[in-house]
Amino acid sequence: MPFTRLTAPALLLSVAVGLPLAAQNRPASKTANVRAARTVWSDEGPATWAPRPTDRAISANDLRTRLYQFADDSMLGRRIGEVGNYKGTEYIASEFKRLGLKPAGENGGYFQTLPFGPIGFDAGASTLSVNGKALAPKKDWIPTVPTAANGFGGTVEISGVPAVYAGQWGDSTAMLDLNAYRGKVIVFSAAPSQQRVAASSGAPVSFVSCADVPDKFGANAAIAEEARQRANPTAPPARRAVPTTLRDPRATGAGAVAVLVIGLDDMAPQAIDAAFAQPMGMRPAQPLNANAPGAATISRAAAEQLFGKKVAELRVGDASAPITASFKHQWRMSPTPARNVIAVLPGSDPKLAGEYVLVGAHNDHVGVNNVVVDHDSVRAYNMVVRRQGSNDPVCTPTAEQQRKIDSLIARARSIRPVRRDSIMNGADDDGSGTVVMLEIAEQFAREKTGRSIIFVSHQGEEGGLLGSRFFTDNPTIPLANIVAAHNMDMVGKGRNWQVKYGGPNSVQMLGARRLSREFGDMIDSVNANSPEPMAIDKSWDVPANPLNRFCRSDQVNYVRKDIPTVYMSLGYAVDYHQQTDEPQYIDYDHAARLGRFVHDVMTAIANRPNKPAIAGPDPTMPTCNR
Repeated sequence: MPFTRLTAPALLLSVAVGLPLAAQNRPASKTANVRAARTVWSDEGPATWAPRPTDRAISANDLRTRLYQFADDSMLGRRIGEVGNYKGTEYIASEFKRLGLKPAGENGGYFQTLPFGPIGFDAGASTLSVNGKALAPKKDWIPTVPTAANGFGGTVEISGVPAVYAGQWGDSTAMLDLNAYRGKVIVFSAAPSQQRVAASSGAPVSFVSCADVPDKFGANAAIAEEARQRANPTAPPARRAVPTTLRDPRATGAGAVAVLVIGLDDMAPQAIDAAFAQPMGMRPAQPLNANAPGAATISRAAAEQLFGKKVAELRVGDASAPITASFKHQWRMSPTPARNVIAVLPGSDPKLAGEYVLVGAHNDHVGVNNVVVDHDSVRAYNMVVRRQGSNDPVCTPTAEQQRKIDSLIARARSIRPVRRDSIMNGADDDGSGTVVMLEIAEQFAREKTGRSIIFVSHQGEEGGLLGSRFFTDNPTIPLANIVAAHNMDMVGKGRNWQVKYGGPNSVQMLGARRLSREFGDMIDSVNANSPEPMAIDKSWDVPANPLNRFCRSDQVNYVRKDIPTVYMSLGYAVDYHQQTDEPQYIDYDHAARLGRFVHDVMTAIANRPNKPAIAGPDPTMPTCNR
């Protein structure tokens, strides 16, 4: 979409600062050419922080030393399975080792490796040739990714096999002579109704006005709006099918060794590129449609080369030149493995040391964005119309809102030039929880508790709670011996202008009483007797589950295993899942205060004679489909 002024939607969805294409495709440094004399934002700290030794106390400066390293641009957003995340888990393990904590991962080490990596077709190893002449990938053909809908397998290994034309894809009125296709390659023409699908099919044609975006700032507002939406549901826009996404039973029932569909010319470029994409994921339990023939989509020119005539002249039963093909849809381990990091401080009471009090946070974020934006302009836009970051939709500001945004941008320009930004540092989400966990570990390392303390740095929360699921399904210590779990996610914001009911000692707390009423009572008791009590906001901990809040972080997988669990957060703020989530915007004093509170709660649980009694699930609360 072209723009003639610096409007907010353009800021998020295009290169707002006019960067050349090459710059859009590489990580953009955020600290270059930044003037140090003045800051733009009221919550802005220094752009850099010189590391210094940390000490036993949970302090703001210790958190700064840790987070400015852990959420640095060099970590490239710590996406699961990528090199930045690998570096991050190395740092966590090295800190556990430095503190003298006992390894509690696999094979006597600190790591528990997830079976996570790329899955797809290798473009360099995938070949398809006709009569000995190779067809060009993407230009002449692409392999078909197997899905439950299309029923295709993921492997084709054939040499010198003829093909037979079978008519139009999906034409159930045309019966095939199975003897004519058994052991051969079966070729279809894509149905006309499935061709020429626009890449934006089903996408909105314009932005919603910010004036029409309902307020979801705070739990009560989110509950009210979600109730209104349930009472007035709107159907999503229909999407049209693309070639070979639907199943044709003749393709898999004719005994063919492979299937070709003539339809490449009518596919969107994005769909063609996606054929050789290798998205990261957990290793499948077994290949999808393992016993079905694999498939590919070919161009009309390739079909003419195959049959020696134009596609329009093909008739059912026409035979082709011999085909040789080799391509395989397969999973492989990432070269920089995805890892949970696990350590234990052994308990000192012989009767209690076999039980564990757990604290965890996730170490991953979402990597590098493929769009380079202007850092301060994004923040200006979010300050006005997206107060909860990506929880709020992109919208077109009203004239008054645009004036406020422009004013903020103008002030930023008067202080420093454009800041090119593409790295999703994840300082708050969840670098903050990770470094608070390390500070808690450093304090515990010189203390003795009756029960053992286990520290779990969860992998892949952003990919679907993968690390906590893997740990709870494959525990490295007896899972039944975990008496309570504490999950920290986004504990770096929470100022009174950033979140509802925020403040210097606020904390949003969810889940403490869902399995154990006693667990919640213990937390409240510790808080009541604390020299620096927290202002506990329980407005999110309700059956309505506003913004699906309880089901969006790692505590879900502990509740699934009937472990009393609490989720602590300082809340969603303007930088949530934005390029602006950087260490310089964290409230370190607030995070340190929360860390001391979690430490005190864990200490009380670790030293009491009896573990929190489990009363059973609260049937009124969200189950998260566990």
